[in-house]
Amino acid sequence: MEKIIIFVTKYSVESFYSMQALLMGAGNNDVNTEIILNGASVLAVTTQFYNKFPKTDLENEYSKIIMDIWSTGEFPEWLNVLNTAKKNGKLKVYVCQPCIEIFQKKLGKLDLLDIVDGKINGVEIFDKLKNDKDYLFLTV
Repeated sequence: MEKIIIFVTKYSVESFYSMQALLMGAGNNDVNTEIILNGASVLAVTTQFYNKFPKTDLENEYSKIIMDIWSTGEFPEWLNVLNTAKKNGKLKVYVCQPCIEIFQKKLGKLDLLDIVDGKINGVEIFDKLKNDKDYLFLTV
């Protein structure tokens, strides 16, 4: 496998933990990775919201365990993992252009963090998949 594309659809503990774990696995195997943030997950890479913890379902024991581990610093925070992968040259991060535009209509201008390589829409995602020969596409 030459590339992995991780499509993050929610700004939730489960989605960001899964994204982080997959990214770390890809990095350990020297696999190029693209992350595409869609839906509310786009807020995670804005200057206004990046420092907010993802949403958690307090009834879900799994979410509580992950939040406990993240909050103690025992497991690297998701943005640090992304920054490390970017420095190693193995990661590209994209946000869904229509989603950013929708949130900006309600929240005003949203500034993207430097970690974001660009905005992408559905047509461009499928063009990307069509042109890449060897990839794994995962949704979290």
